[in-house]
Order: sequence, then C-alpha cells, then structure tokens
Amino acid sequence: MASLGRTNEGEVAKLTSMASRFGEAQTQDSRVTPRRVLALPNWLALALILMAAAIYLWPIAAFSDDTDEGVYWQSLRAMASGHPLFSSVFSSQAPLFLPSLYPFYLLFGQTIAAARAAVVVYALVGIVAIYWLGAQIGGKWGGLIAAALLTVDYHYALQGRTLQADAPAVALEILAVAIGVAASRRFGRSRLALAALTGVAVALATLMKLTEICALVPIAVYLGAPLLRAFDGGEGRIQRPSAAGLRIGARATALGLGMVAVGGLITTGIVLAPFASDLSEIWRQAVTFHLAAAHLPGGSLTGNLRVIIREARWAGLTAALALGIAYWRRDWRMGPPLLWLIASTLILLRQFPLFDHIAILIVPCLALMSSLAPAMLGPVTTKVTGRWLSLGFAVLTCAVFAGGLYSAIKTTAHDAARQPSLTVKTQLAAIEAYTAPGETIITDDQYAAASIGRNVPPELVDTSYVRVASGFLTASQVEAILARDNVRVVVFATGRLNSAHGLQAWLSARSQVVDLGGSGRVYLLTSGQGAG
Repeated sequence: MASLGRTNEGEVAKLTSMASRFGEAQTQDSRVTPRRVLALPNWLALALILMAAAIYLWPIAAFSDDTDEGVYWQSLRAMASGHPLFSSVFSSQAPLFLPSLYPFYLLFGQTIAAARAAVVVYALVGIVAIYWLGAQIGGKWGGLIAAALLTVDYHYALQGRTLQADAPAVALEILAVAIGVAASRRFGRSRLALAALTGVAVALATLMKLTEICALVPIAVYLGAPLLRAFDGGEGRIQRPSAAGLRIGARATALGLGMVAVGGLITTGIVLAPFASDLSEIWRQAVTFHLAAAHLPGGSLTGNLRVIIREARWAGLTAALALGIAYWRRDWRMGPPLLWLIASTLILLRQFPLFDHIAILIVPCLALMSSLAPAMLGPVTTKVTGRWLSLGFAVLTCAVFAGGLYSAIKTTAHDAARQPSLTVKTQLAAIEAYTAPGETIITDDQYAAASIGRNVPPELVDTSYVRVASGFLTASQVEAILARDNVRVVVFATGRLNSAHGLQAWLSARSQVVDLGGSGRVYLLTSGQGAG
C-alpha cells in the first residue's frame, strides 16, 4: 500500500484530477476574494447550528404521545435495571442505537430529556457533517445551503429531538460520505487512512439503522474517481480508456474501497463483540422481524412513493432545479448525490411499513444536490441565463428555508406546550391509584408508564401492532411473562394489546376489570391468578 503511494502518486494524482469537475468546488482564488467574505459562510453555519440547537432543545422534556419514544424509554429503563439488550430486552433496532444513547441517559438523570439530549447531539453532528460535505463538493456557500435545508426539514427537525434512531443514523451516514469525499481528494497513506475511517463511519451508521447501508453508493463513486477518470474525456464526454489508465485507476480504487471494507469490518466486530452470545437474537429481532413485517397487509409501493414525495416536497424543489442546472452544464459532480438519492429511494420503496420519519433518509441527498448549484453557476454568472438561474435558485432556496424555519418553530412551540389528553390523564391516575412507584406492570402505552416511574417487563417494552400482527408477540407469551414476574396490573390503553388474540378474554376471566372508557381497561389480577 505504501509503495503505491510512493511510486504511483503522480499517476493517481493525474487520474483523480477529475475531482475538479466531479468532487470539488470551483471556488474563487483567496488572493482575489477578501478573507472576511470567505469566512462569512463559516459564521453563518455556526449561527445555523446554534439556532438548530435552540429549536431542538426547546421541547426536550415535553410530554409526548409518540409510541416509539415510549418503547425506547422503557428499553433504557430496563437496561439501567440490569437487563441485557436482545437476550432480555426486545429491540427491533440495530445493535448500536440504544447502547449509543445509554451513557447520556445514565449521566444526565435517566429521564426522557437525557435520552433526547443524546439524539440532539447526533442531529447537530449531522448538520456540521453536511456543511463539511457540501463545502467539499460545492464550496462553502454550497455547504451552507445544504446545512440550512437539512436543519429546517420538517422531519429532520422533529427527529432531531425525538427518541428514535432516524436522526442519529442519518447524521452518521452523512459523516461517512463526508469522510469518503475527503479521502477521495487525498493521495498515498492519508487517502488510505481516511478510507478506513470512512468504513468505520459507514459501519456505525448501519449498526445504528440498517437502511444507512446506502451510504456505500456515493462513497464507492467518490473513491472510484481514479478508475472513472480513465473514461473521462472532458466537458462531459466519455472516452475509450487506455490499458495503463485502467490498471492504475483500478488499483487505486481497489485499495481505497478495500480500506473502507477493513474499517467497516473491524468496527462491526467491536460493536458486536459484547453481543457475541446473542447474535442469533439480534438477527431475529433486528432483521427477521422487519422482513416478517414487510409481508403484513396494508403496505404498497404506491403508498411508499407518496410518503417519499411528501418528504421531498420542499428540499426536492431546490434539488430539482440544481439537477436541471447540472444537465445544462454537463456537470458530473451531480452524479454521486443523484445515485445516493436513487439508492435511498429504492430502500424506502421496499420498506414496509414506511413511516414518514423513516423517509428523512432522502433529505441529505436532496440537500447535497442543492449545494452544487452555486459552484455550477459560478462560471456562467456573466451570461444572462446564468444570472437569471442564480437569482431564481437564490430566491427559491430562501423561500424553502423561510417556510421550513416557520414550520419548525411553530411545530416545536406546539410540542413544547403539549400536555397529556384527558384520556391519558385518566389512565395515569388509574395506574398511580393501583400500583406503587417502580412497580412492574404490563401495558401497551410504555411512555405513560415510564412518565410516572413504572416499569414494564423487558420483553414487553415493544407491544406494537406490527409486533403482534407479525407473530413476534402472542397472548401466550404475555401470559407466561405475567405469571413469571407476578405482575398484578395490566393496562390496555391504546388498543395494541387488544389485537393479541385471546389475551383480553384470558385476563377478564382472572381479573377485576376497571373500565377507563374507549379501549382503556385496567385488569387487577387476583393473587396467584397469573399462573392460572
């Protein structure tokens, strides 16, 4: 590897010269542009990050009716009580998600705010990473555009303060691509070291949420620049490559991608090592469960496409205009972000069920595509068409940012002031009346139970419709856990446990039933009846 860096560095540098058209911004010379102008995007990016932190932290301790937050909050509570993940605590997420939040949760008070704070940190890392990524391929103003669009995207702003895996995983995915671009612009040992670090980041993102594997598509293209350069005839033309160009380009590409694989495999091994005896359970809960859920009725490609279009409706406007400019300019730099978008979209189309928050997978791709517009238009701003396009893109970007910022602030203010509904208050009062603090109960509203200090059995942190309908949670399993832990109170609050066939009748035959209205029921089991 080192010998390649010494003997062929000149050839590799020549082959990767396509980066000026493929992976680097055409920026003005610092000797012409005042230093304060060059520094302005950095200061604006810092202001953007501080603004994002303020918005994301605003409702950090607010009440929520998000089912997933309740699942993960109870999962963290179970882990803090000594129950191991996967072997005891059921988790449908990849193995890094909950352990990555766990230190924050322990250090900052074991509250919902502590867990959400960890998510906020990841979300801010994502904004910094996309600024760096956009700046590398579209200049600092391009990086600022990408960061601004990501910050005010509705679902990124929402997930950036919600106890779920989406924002942390997307943040690490962006970081992986940014490091990959940095590696593609280096030579010799620094290129290989950064490629290995890219593999580390890809592995961390994928182990946070499996959908982030799509980051490998743009990374492979960027690190494949030496090989692709052999086909580049300039000005958007494709030429017949020479044998020498193919050989050297293929070697440099293979070494870069090989180091990505090495970094990824080592990282995966380190993360999975604590779960060495539970790998089969990880596969069953984090992979097989989702495969089974994909076959449930109700999902469709058409429905998924509607979710994707709904997520892309704002950032997609600037990305579409940037794509048109790239076609007009025959600018190949649009290739990797576009391929990233296609790969992400294909993954989302095959995701069943596809919830809106999962669709933020495409937002970094759209933001990165938009970031290229200033660099692509820079050389043609002296022409009438270029000036009009620049003005139109600037106005559109400002409008999308302003609309997104308004929506983010409005939604955040609403969430910060949210209080439990009358139905939830009735449920909370019933739980407090019939149970003691710290007592273990069984319920299908894990958030409500956690909010008043009640635990649930680790296997029942997730009682979602999907888990019940897919056969991963049955009435007999609930009955066995109830008897094992001598649980004396079961609360039906959301209707999810009602879908476990036979459970309601089994409980009714052994309990005093308190009707809470609607689908709400409290089952007070007689001592010893759980084993019956």
